[in-house]
Amino acid sequence: MSYKFTLPIYGVVKGKGLSVNWYRNAHYQVSNKAKVKFKKAIQGQLNSFDKFTPPLKIKYTYYAKSNNGPDLDNFTGVVKKFFQDALVESGLIPDDIVKYIMANSEKNGGIDKDNPRVEVEVIEIENT
Repeated sequence: MSYKFTLPIYGVVKGKGLSVNWYRNAHYQVSNKAKVKFKKAIQGQLNSFDKFTPPLKIKYTYYAKSNNGPDLDNFTGVVKKFFQDALVESGLIPDDIVKYIMANSEKNGGIDKDNPRVEVEVIEIENT
């Protein structure tokens, strides 16, 4: 079974996108407020699902605001961290350790200047 989410990059931090560069330089209270705001922004999506059955694979597709040669990991890294923490905090998975999230991947989805975002697919891996 798989589940889809659309995650924000912009609008969580005033005047900036969620990026590793921002996260690295942010005061811990500022980054925590951003994480809370991020979770609030996606809470409706989180509430539409029951618990997931781990192990999981999570696929992240980044849609950039412009064609400026973005660093894929720079934009997906913080979004991934905030999203996986939100899965745990919402009770959808017990923890975000490798026992429950066995794999994740990132790819570039192209340019969407009107709606930059990260699309996510959470896939339940069948136990063999």
